[in-house]
Amino acid sequence: MAGAFSCTLIAVLVSVSRASIIDLTGTWTLLSNGRGERIPASVPGSMYTALYTNKLIPDPLYRDNDVKLRWIGREDWTYTRTFQLSSADLAASALHLVCDGLDTFSTVFINDQKVGTSENMFVQYVYDIKQAAKVGDNTIRIDFESAVTVAAQKANASAYDIPGDCPNKVQNGECHVNMIRKEQCSFSWDWGPSFPTQGIWKSIYVQAFNSAVIRELSVATTREAGGPWMLDVGVYFDVSRGSVSGVLTLNVVGTEAVKSMPLTLTPTNNSSVFSVSVPNSYKIDRWWPNGYGNQTLYTVNVTFTSNNEVSSKQRRVGFRSVYLVQNPFGNNQGLSFYFKINDIPVFFKGSNWIPADSFQENITRERLRRLLQSAAEVHINSMRVWGGGVYESEDFYELADEFGIMIWHDLMYSDHFYPTTPDFLGTVSQEITHQLRRIRHHPCIAVWSGNNEMEIGLRDQGFHDYKRYYDDYIKLYVTTIKTIVDREDPTRVYLSSSPSNGKDTEKEGWVAKDPQSELYGDIHFYNYAADLWNESAFQIPRFASEYGIQAWCDIETLEDVFDSGDFDYWGPMSSHRNHHPSGNIEMVKEVIQHFKEPTNPDAKQKFSDIIYLTQINQAVSVQAESEHYRRWQNDLTSDGRGQTMGALYWQLNDIWQAPTWASIDYKGKWKMLHYYARKFFAPVLISPFMDGNVLNIYMVVDEIPLTEVKDTKTGMNVFTPATTSLLQSSFPNHEAVHLMKKTTEATSGTLYIQMYRWDSFTPLKTWNVTLKLTQSSQSVFRQDVYSMMAESNCPDDQSCFVYIYLNNPSSDINKFFMLTPICNYFDAKGLAKAQLKIAGVTRLSETEFQLTLVADHIAPYVWLDAYRVPGRFSDNGFIMINSSRAVTFTSWDPVDLDLFTKSLSVKSLMDVYV
Repeated sequence: MAGAFSCTLIAVLVSVSRASIIDLTGTWTLLSNGRGERIPASVPGSMYTALYTNKLIPDPLYRDNDVKLRWIGREDWTYTRTFQLSSADLAASALHLVCDGLDTFSTVFINDQKVGTSENMFVQYVYDIKQAAKVGDNTIRIDFESAVTVAAQKANASAYDIPGDCPNKVQNGECHVNMIRKEQCSFSWDWGPSFPTQGIWKSIYVQAFNSAVIRELSVATTREAGGPWMLDVGVYFDVSRGSVSGVLTLNVVGTEAVKSMPLTLTPTNNSSVFSVSVPNSYKIDRWWPNGYGNQTLYTVNVTFTSNNEVSSKQRRVGFRSVYLVQNPFGNNQGLSFYFKINDIPVFFKGSNWIPADSFQENITRERLRRLLQSAAEVHINSMRVWGGGVYESEDFYELADEFGIMIWHDLMYSDHFYPTTPDFLGTVSQEITHQLRRIRHHPCIAVWSGNNEMEIGLRDQGFHDYKRYYDDYIKLYVTTIKTIVDREDPTRVYLSSSPSNGKDTEKEGWVAKDPQSELYGDIHFYNYAADLWNESAFQIPRFASEYGIQAWCDIETLEDVFDSGDFDYWGPMSSHRNHHPSGNIEMVKEVIQHFKEPTNPDAKQKFSDIIYLTQINQAVSVQAESEHYRRWQNDLTSDGRGQTMGALYWQLNDIWQAPTWASIDYKGKWKMLHYYARKFFAPVLISPFMDGNVLNIYMVVDEIPLTEVKDTKTGMNVFTPATTSLLQSSFPNHEAVHLMKKTTEATSGTLYIQMYRWDSFTPLKTWNVTLKLTQSSQSVFRQDVYSMMAESNCPDDQSCFVYIYLNNPSSDINKFFMLTPICNYFDAKGLAKAQLKIAGVTRLSETEFQLTLVADHIAPYVWLDAYRVPGRFSDNGFIMINSSRAVTFTSWDPVDLDLFTKSLSVKSLMDVYV
């Protein structure tokens, strides 16, 4: 019997087939409809990269080519190729063309027969091509229309003006991008160029099948109090004919979670939504944010078998809970606003993400890995995907899952008002539905936000016809988008905008009187006139989801796109690259609050020196603001501000070589800001600031749960918060007080505060504090700075500074702090030009090197560079308070010792003054 059964099983397996897929990515022919040229073009791709690859245009990012090549985005382009179909393909019940990304307006032809159109860059289009196709060679042609032209046509045809018409003239951009569903920043932004792409930007294929194929698989993990882990599953099919019956199966690899059920489908009844539980007997390893635990992922397999035809999809999921807490504070002082991940309140330490390139086809998985790994290496645990870019690639979300980077995810609407015609809302519905089904299985995604800055935009515009634009806003973000998000992903909260007042915004009819209130939700904060080194400049919000300041990218990065004569800070090319109005002027004004302008007579060197000073200013400014938010995570002001639980600076990455808010430039080089983020987002932070004449030093620590205990009220296993007042208020019912694992150095360490003169490596005096932390952010030292100077015989505040470290002088947990209230170096007494050298380089591995630095004087803002060797240093932008110091360098790729050694250079602050 066993032998007969085996033979029968083998016969069944052999007869099962899968849908035939004909991949259409690869080489196509690109035709300029206006000029007649035909050239080979890669798919995925756009007309810009095809023209550049074929040497018909120069590098689009070079100098002012974004303006010189404007004609490309204003013309229409056509993609064509041939492909083969077999008789079996034509005999199948269904023959569909699947286009995962058409950018943006196109008409699709098979063998010169129109099979469909597209109008939305973010929608997957599926066309029935059975009647147009034939056995043997087939031709596909996709005629694209200029998005610039179509956007203008739609604006002209609109019944009324829809604000957001044209960008500021310094951006050299195109108008009316708000009228179309395309990457909003492709028409320019204040940190990027205008390249209105056309093309096939994602995969494209023909699929032949007889029953049904799984088109989309949507999965999320959930858990009710005291219950088992659940999978919330939606399977969405493309059905070939009137009625198809089969069996749907699901299993979670490595667990006992399985489900099998019969299913009958039709073209209109083409989905299955259900839940699957993971037995309590199986211990799930949870997914944690970066710094809190492992990022364990499980594979979910879903298969549909019908008439011996099988279709399957896989998803990688992480079991974790996410909950946004918005509870009232006493006496009408607003609502809290913080995230609990796996029942633990987590301070969101992070940044904002923009598209990594104007041309999506240039973004490789390795490039994304370096950016997201760079984020994780500086303790970033969260990132906001900004609403003017694209719904990112699978590679992006998979890497965010891998690195434990939680995503605050805007939907792709930003800084413009939008139409609310039935056609527009119809394509929006397709877009949101498709994108949520595509990406909601990723554990990294924590929250959905409807748009970037449109609630505050509506409130601040002062429209004469306010009701019209308010009604449009509600139609788009509440009636349409919120309804879809609530249906497609009830496991995550939906915020209508960023910034917003969260629940209070909803209470006020979705547009709060003050969407930037410090008592609710999140804020965006920018002030280019204030001294951003001084904490008094900042607000005290619940959550800061955007803040920052500009700095230039590295001179090496500019060398790729500047001519030799362009390296003039006040020259035309420098002005052209800054798309923020008066941005170069603002940066200099910010710099001269703390430094003198560089004096080198060589133009390029002077430009390089200015870049260095703008990077110092950016790093210290964002450091001051980020630490300010972390310090306020436990406390409240008398008027109810505080308990800040998020700091996402603007922005992580660049889209081109220019001065921007990014901490990593387009070439992947870390700016000084990114090195500083490694300290201001560290699990243990020393954070001094001046409170009048008082030096106030805080210790801030991230708490990591050690084990679970059972909550007596809910019966649910939770992690017991032992120190933070915010955490204690979250869990009032514990069986026992339980330990929280903080960094050992912070719980039992000693903090040393040293007074130095600028002219000596020997400290004048050392104070020490034995740490006894009772909460995760706490003042541990307060003393009048002038009494400290008197105790240490420091003659005045221009002669001295403070250096603080934890436990031992070589600790990575340290901080250098100026004493002068305005933190300037104009009158620093005894600050000499240090003779700073790299005394030796030792190779530790193919990608790691140790450098020994020596100096004859104290040197602030020591800056190391490895010219054209991609990688990062263990520290940079630091102060040398000893005559020697070791620093490591880790390259992204293996590099020769001699080549690396020759690439090195070092400077400090006084080197910019001749």
